[in-house]
Amino acid sequence: MTKKNLLVRFAIATSAACAPLWAQTPLFTDGTAFGGSKVFSEGMNPLGNPARTSMAPNGWYFTWAGGDQEAKDFESNLSAASSTDPNAATAALVGLANSPWGMRSQAFGIETIKKGAHLGLTREEFNGILDAPDPNPADLGGGVAANTSALTGVRARVDRLSLGGGGPLQSGSTTALGVSLRIERWDENQITETYNVAGPGLPNFGSAAADLLDGHATAFHSWNVGLDAGIILELAKGVRLGLTGDQLVPRHLWGIDLGPQARAGLQLDLGQSAQLTLEGDLNATDRMPFAARQQTNAASLRLVLGTSAVVLLGAEQRRIDDVSVIRGGATLQIRGSSVLVAVGFQLGQDRPLKGATFMVN
Repeated sequence: MTKKNLLVRFAIATSAACAPLWAQTPLFTDGTAFGGSKVFSEGMNPLGNPARTSMAPNGWYFTWAGGDQEAKDFESNLSAASSTDPNAATAALVGLANSPWGMRSQAFGIETIKKGAHLGLTREEFNGILDAPDPNPADLGGGVAANTSALTGVRARVDRLSLGGGGPLQSGSTTALGVSLRIERWDENQITETYNVAGPGLPNFGSAAADLLDGHATAFHSWNVGLDAGIILELAKGVRLGLTGDQLVPRHLWGIDLGPQARAGLQLDLGQSAQLTLEGDLNATDRMPFAARQQTNAASLRLVLGTSAVVLLGAEQRRIDDVSVIRGGATLQIRGSSVLVAVGFQLGQDRPLKGATFMVN
């Protein structure tokens, strides 16, 4: 490999490194990550369209979601980068430059929904690792001991109180409106360390954890108030238009500009038991816990199987700055008169996320 080619590969990897880290952990298996929709959500997700809250059955909801996401061969390259063999360490560093990220996330919460109103408490946690390569060819091979490639460990946690509601303007109306208020406490920290602080090896971000994705302690704390709104309009029989607005009150937090983001969706009924939804963000904006402008497009299919089962299938394209990542998702819901159970998965070029929701009335 020539020095020019190596520099190009490192530059490409650096620009692409952030791409997959900004996806929020899905809540209540409801949203595009698990094959559903945000604009035409199932009504359970406090981050979904509040105009759809009346679509969810009344009851108490409990949820958990989580899993690892990583670029191809990230963990194996991360382990090999600490090798005392210069050739093995060099190969691992080049591999990390092309597959430079890994993230572990989880979310859990409780929510109550009654007659279109919701009140919930949720927590999301993120542990991410991002590789920042040293592009100097002289610092590879026999000179790897002088390589200054670094890892940045990102730890973030949010505790969120959500309340609001929505539904048809009046009985029989085809227009639905909704508003949701979020009160959030964010804890965050970022630590960057080089590989070779004391000879070839991995940094530990000040933690004794054997697995770097177990993260490190947070150091900074702040509050955010978010106001979201949504509307659903029926344009014709079986044809609906939806609009949402997130973070309508702008907030600047740790260098992140949390500005309003608008999203539009179109839903078509396909017979009596299927609905096709196409949706996308109309503008790009920063979102916690990382400073990067993002924008998402998605398509989903909702299938009603008999009287007690619903299947959601979909795919989303998430663009972070100029880098896009495509993932697919699926959810199975089993609905009873007073119980709902849902299990969802996300598929893509990473280890799939998984989640479950249980409702009892």
